[in-house]
Amino acid sequence: MTRKARLLKTFSGTLLAAYLGICAYFYFIQEAIIFHPRVLDENARYNYSFEFNERWFEPEPDVRIHAVHAFTGADSAKGLVMYLHGNRGANRTNSDKYTLFLDNGYDMIYPDYRMYGKSRGDMDNEEDLVGDIKHVFAEMAEEYGEENITIVGYSLGSGVAAQVAEEYDPKMLIMWTPFYSLVDVKDSQFPFLPDFLMQYQLRTNVALQEIEEPVHIFYAGADEVLPVKRSLKLTDYLKEGDTYKVIEGQRHGWIYRNPELIEGLKILLN
Repeated sequence: MTRKARLLKTFSGTLLAAYLGICAYFYFIQEAIIFHPRVLDENARYNYSFEFNERWFEPEPDVRIHAVHAFTGADSAKGLVMYLHGNRGANRTNSDKYTLFLDNGYDMIYPDYRMYGKSRGDMDNEEDLVGDIKHVFAEMAEEYGEENITIVGYSLGSGVAAQVAEEYDPKMLIMWTPFYSLVDVKDSQFPFLPDFLMQYQLRTNVALQEIEEPVHIFYAGADEVLPVKRSLKLTDYLKEGDTYKVIEGQRHGWIYRNPELIEGLKILLN
């Protein structure tokens, strides 16, 4: 072997080792990239003005999912909204996120994922993330009926919501600032990393093809977190009767306060 060939072999080996090292690093830190929980003490108090109960769900041993179950002030509820939040925060949050649905005559269940808020349990993969919410949905369906539950998912929660709606038969699925899949999000930032490294893939595009119930999407036209140009690909999988709206000028956060979304929800929920 010539000196040039030996150098080339050494260089190639170094590059391969570096690439494998990057892959391994990404694999082990992906939770830190995806999830940014706000952790609350189990004695933390909630000071909402509307009527609510704190609920606990136990999908498996050593896992406790905490949720706020809020009640509309209307004479009777039109149904239940299950709201799934994004990758930050917890269910102790701005009360507008609740009253948006309560004022439209719906009760609301607002669960926190493992590691978030008062919820407890180790999260290792997508099955943990989605499985917990499926468990909550199944228990609430016993109280309200699947057909009377509207699932609303924001950002990360939109991907979880789609997986739940795929398995069950909710009244409808509403998604705010969704993504095509977490694999697509990875591809937009780290296209050189293989898809199989993703322990959380949340392929919303696949789930939409199996959902028979109505689907309604609200996009943030100026989304700086999940570029609308990529997530608009989801509209390829909408069926007759499904809808989508791009709210021009809206950024990723605070979309629930946008008048166009508020009015759109009022039409859908009533």
